Amino acid sequence: MRSEDICWLTATALANAIRAGDVSSLDAVRAVLDRIDAVDARLGAFATVSREAALQAAEDADCRRRRSETLGPLHGVPVSIKDILYTKGLRTTGGSRLYESFVPDQDAIVVERAKAAGAIILGKTATPEFCHKTVTDSPLLGTTRNPWDTSRTTAGSSGGSAAAVAAGLGPLSIGTDGGGSIRLPAALCGVVGFKPSVGRVPQYPGFAGWDFLGHTGPFARTVEDVSLAMRVIAGPDRRDPSSLFAPAPPAFVEFRRLRVAFARSLNHLEPEPTVDAALVAAVGGVRDLGLEPRSARLSWTDPDLLFRVIVASELAAALGHHLPHDADRMDPSLVKMLEFGASCRATDLVRAFDWRRTFSREVFAWFDDYDLLIVPTAPVTAFPLGIIGPTTISGRKTSPYEWFAWTLPFNLTGQPAISLPVWSRGELPVGIQIVGRPGADELVLAFAAALERQLGGPTVRRPRLSDATRAAG
Repeated sequence: MRSEDICWLTATALANAIRAGDVSSLDAVRAVLDRIDAVDARLGAFATVSREAALQAAEDADCRRRRSETLGPLHGVPVSIKDILYTKGLRTTGGSRLYESFVPDQDAIVVERAKAAGAIILGKTATPEFCHKTVTDSPLLGTTRNPWDTSRTTAGSSGGSAAAVAAGLGPLSIGTDGGGSIRLPAALCGVVGFKPSVGRVPQYPGFAGWDFLGHTGPFARTVEDVSLAMRVIAGPDRRDPSSLFAPAPPAFVEFRRLRVAFARSLNHLEPEPTVDAALVAAVGGVRDLGLEPRSARLSWTDPDLLFRVIVASELAAALGHHLPHDADRMDPSLVKMLEFGASCRATDLVRAFDWRRTFSREVFAWFDDYDLLIVPTAPVTAFPLGIIGPTTISGRKTSPYEWFAWTLPFNLTGQPAISLPVWSRGELPVGIQIVGRPGADELVLAFAAALERQLGGPTVRRPRLSDATRAAG
């Protein structure tokens, strides 16, 4: 098999080929490393590439297969890890100059589990400094570019992971999501990104700052691969007590009896026409599955201000000791966030958590009537580099932070949510978000896989790494 074709195999297909001896792990890892060498200078998807260690691990994987040892579900498959998650012996910077040379002495639980399943760790993918914003650039790592149009953003904060998977730089990547940081890059880069229920995937050890709202989850080019990755990384671990209390799965619901709602607006924010057309196509796909989705109006309380209080307070507690003496080495927007967090009082944070409970009750009550909600992941496609968000959406002036208003609510509630790519030829990718009740991760994944098939997938599209505004796959 040609190296180029190996790079575009799904993780499931590659694992099967390696297990059967049709492709060696060494050939797979070499193919992906060669592609990283060829294209990543234009993308900036990787913060660190672990070439020698990955090649040695691939050789070891091939030896184990030849000895007929028991092989894990990701045996020999190259996987990348967001540069916020600890990797033993491999530089982990958090996108920060302050940790430019930091090398952890232990793996994050998810990395530990990926390795135990046979995955080959390629390296670390780019993130903005300590994941503090929804575009992927930092003083240390520079700017990560969208493979479908390199003049545009990948979104963030897991933009490096999304760009890597979209560009054929490995079939799987593990990222984190504190307000949309998996789903937004997945949407803008045309891949699948899953934020599991809170606690479903342990989050220890790692940089502090996102314990309250953070989730860890996978990127892939198909829902099947996301499900494969979740079987590897999910499950409780006493080192992260929050994972011991993950919500129990809800009662099984027959597929034909699913109550599905869709919404094209949230608090009067409406999507751009391209995104709206993709939503219409997705809803049509749901109808083709034999279901009758209902149009819903969402007018939940706007969570933005108190979301920022929680996030900024936690980041200030974790990183505030760097101010003011390290401020000139940090991203100015992170410095402003830390200063805001430091200005918040304990009573502000308590009120924010009290409001979070009220908001969650409001959302959960809405889900009493529905099993699944379908909304755009973002109201826009990839926007130009150099801004933190569009200031006009569908002809209406907006805050540059408003464009991720459809993802952050489900970090506050802890619900499972997946971004599924929906394509129109000649357009930038669009993401459609499917949200389930707390604990309904398997239902969300099964429904997303069914909808993916109904919409003509799973298909693997190859970007031309073009600077043109519209790059066709």
